[in-house]
Amino acid sequence: MNLKELIAKGGSETLEFKKSLSEWREIVETVSAFSNTKGGTIVVGISNNGKIHGVSTGKSTIEDLTNKILTNTEPKIYPEITTATLEEKRVILIKVEKFPYDVVLAFGRPFKRIGKSTVRMSKDEYKKSILEIHKKNYTLMVGY
Repeated sequence: MNLKELIAKGGSETLEFKKSLSEWREIVETVSAFSNTKGGTIVVGISNNGKIHGVSTGKSTIEDLTNKILTNTEPKIYPEITTATLEEKRVILIKVEKFPYDVVLAFGRPFKRIGKSTVRMSKDEYKKSILEIHKKNYTLMVGY
């Protein structure tokens, strides 16, 4: 599926639009949420209604964004970050894989995706997620 088709589909459990890089805190939270659910893609430079605004990218734009994600996620998440041009405007694509070994925190808090929304996990959800992951990893290690 190409980028225009993705935009036409709209936001979903695995697709998020951010209008600009000024929303970097929400971008980091969405990286956590995607890591803790099914993975997904964040497209920066497009608003929720599908309007293409574009972002200006300089030499250090991708590096700065990567550093903000690395600095504020635990365990550290290394998403694939690329750029694309749509209607002569530059957008940033952040591809996040599901992280299978732990619950990923953003700013010290766990997030998840529910439909089109990034929401903070409750303490009970967080504990349950950790137990499920560790039980799955233990089963893989002992071969049961």
